[in-house]
Amino acid sequence: MASPHDSTRAGKVFEHSMLTTDVARALRSSLAMAGAWSLCLLTGNPWAVIMAAPAAQNVALLDVRGDYRARAAILLVLTAVLACSAWAGAMAGNHLITAVLAIGVLAMLAGCWRYLSGDYGPNFALASGLFFLLAMSEPGDWSHAWHLMAATCLGGLGGILVQLAGWFFRPQHAVRHAVAETWVAASDLVTAMRSETDDGKPTVQQVPEKEGALRATVDRTLHVIATTMGQRSESLAAHLDDTTQLAARLATRTTALHTAMETLRSRDDFKSVGPSFDSALRSLASALRSGALTVITHRPEQLMALDVRIRRAGDLLQVLDTRLQSLALQDEEVLQARQMLAMVSELLPTVQLTLRETVDHGTPQSGFALRLPDLSGMSMRSLGAWVNPPAQFDWTLVRYTFRVAAVLMVAVAIHQWFQIPRGHWIAFTALVVLQPDYGATRQKLGQRLFGTLAGSTVGSLLLWVKMPAAGFILCASVMAFCFAYFVRRRYGYAVFFVTLMIVLMTESMIPVHLDFTVERLLATLAGGMLSLAAAFLLWPKWEQSQAPRYVAAALRANRNYLESVVEHFGKGDRFTGAAVLAKRTVERANSQAVASLQRLLSEPSKRRGDVEQIAALTTYNQRLTRAITVLGQHLNHRAGDPLAIPHAYVTSITETMEGLAKSLESGVPSPKDSWQKTAPPANISPDDAMVYRQLATVVTEIDAMALAAGATT
Repeated sequence: MASPHDSTRAGKVFEHSMLTTDVARALRSSLAMAGAWSLCLLTGNPWAVIMAAPAAQNVALLDVRGDYRARAAILLVLTAVLACSAWAGAMAGNHLITAVLAIGVLAMLAGCWRYLSGDYGPNFALASGLFFLLAMSEPGDWSHAWHLMAATCLGGLGGILVQLAGWFFRPQHAVRHAVAETWVAASDLVTAMRSETDDGKPTVQQVPEKEGALRATVDRTLHVIATTMGQRSESLAAHLDDTTQLAARLATRTTALHTAMETLRSRDDFKSVGPSFDSALRSLASALRSGALTVITHRPEQLMALDVRIRRAGDLLQVLDTRLQSLALQDEEVLQARQMLAMVSELLPTVQLTLRETVDHGTPQSGFALRLPDLSGMSMRSLGAWVNPPAQFDWTLVRYTFRVAAVLMVAVAIHQWFQIPRGHWIAFTALVVLQPDYGATRQKLGQRLFGTLAGSTVGSLLLWVKMPAAGFILCASVMAFCFAYFVRRRYGYAVFFVTLMIVLMTESMIPVHLDFTVERLLATLAGGMLSLAAAFLLWPKWEQSQAPRYVAAALRANRNYLESVVEHFGKGDRFTGAAVLAKRTVERANSQAVASLQRLLSEPSKRRGDVEQIAALTTYNQRLTRAITVLGQHLNHRAGDPLAIPHAYVTSITETMEGLAKSLESGVPSPKDSWQKTAPPANISPDDAMVYRQLATVVTEIDAMALAAGATT
């Protein structure tokens, strides 16, 4: 009997299918579209394919979370939105004025969808725009509009049936998969810390991006738990909350270990430690993914596999500790690394106990489920959990909504006035390509042009192939599968496959020629250019002036984080409570700063300003966060042993951080005498000396930021 091993191909395929939704989403999309298309032909309504098949595909494509009734409600709302959009498009397409005004109203509603739901709003906005424009290209009277609406509604209901079938074949607890996503995100973060891949190639360092992804996933999961679990499930809700927090805590301690090990990399003797550290990280990442599988399946056999991986991770961490002992034992950097290592190791038994409790909380499913779990805990709160507008009003979204409305109204006016064949693709391309900022718009345009050009070229070859209806359906289903699989991975590939799908769908209904390929390509180019011009001219928000403010906000969040950690030192508390909340806040602020930098890099060169300075400040601020996190992890080692750090020492640091934040906002360098360095107390214990040494590391990172900002220290 073969023993389970992380690297086996079968094991990787199993983990990929369980821990990601790409394959399941692609299967749903393909089956829903093929089913709707076939049903239209069998019932003698081939005209309905153009509305029913895309409706079924769009509804089946949506990944929904939470309670089963809440999922069904979201899908029903999407179906209703698509049906109403189709009706409005058919009625408005008869006249230029009504078409232009209607698309403007639709764009405003799309902005509302984006504001009300960050998870589902963009899907609602794009899909409603697509069906409005599809129906607008086939205008008619009331009867025709109702027929298009009915076809869209029936297609959407078919997509819901495909979603329901998947729930029965693979039933999920309302929040277990969301919790598992946290463990996967933690595993991805640990994997990003490795120095090389499994194939021995150097890794591309993506630690900041993975940190932001983990923070976003944890926040989303905690929101799902809070809004989905009813009073009858308080015990299970508390357990799943603890399970989510445990994944984040293990990732935090591993990040602190990685930061502490970075200080040793410049040593000549680190060569004996590096391979062991990389192996330990690999084993930890594997254990975290196994933890995700245990949360989803809650099967005893999966728990056994987890125990094996946890034991292996513990053994490799012990080997790493032995390697570290071979270095200078009294070196404070080595001692700190060993302390961080010990805190990671002591958390592994807690992982085993917590996930064993997860298995005890659930009855494993086998075969076809006769009922869906967790249908008894419905509440208005769970049904409305997907509506989660931001706490603060976002004026960027308001400008973006008005920009989209203006562009779509111009695109529709051009299409209607000049009667451009398939001109509705101008407006839809603009709707897809136009993003809240110029950089993202330009990136999206490039991907869409690449996909459309390649898809149109291959599609023109398909025009010479004559196939029966079954052949068209089969080929289009394959294209739909590929589109759904790549839409969140490689958008350019997704556009390539969806272009082929549209060619096949159109060819099955009416004969098309090369003019179809040329017209769609030109419409895509026109819509993209219109979007790019709008992003540049209509109420733009350039990152040159915004990026320093994001860095300043992140720096202030780091200041609050440091103050909270120091306060915990004075009380002798562990790294819990306010310190953890402050860490979450600074991680969100860092994510916003990184996103701002990415937008800045995508803008025209004359609008970028000093990109290198912003990039350096963003990087140093992230390093500052990690340095404070390492400092905070010392709290766990010293629990019950208060350390009163002098107020003058801390104030000197925090006031400097505040002054630096103000200088970033104002653009005026900090004065030379604003940085009053304070020496640590004399005659302190080795443990206290280690804390002050880490505080000195924090000061060093602040010095680096001050130099990057142009301040003299």
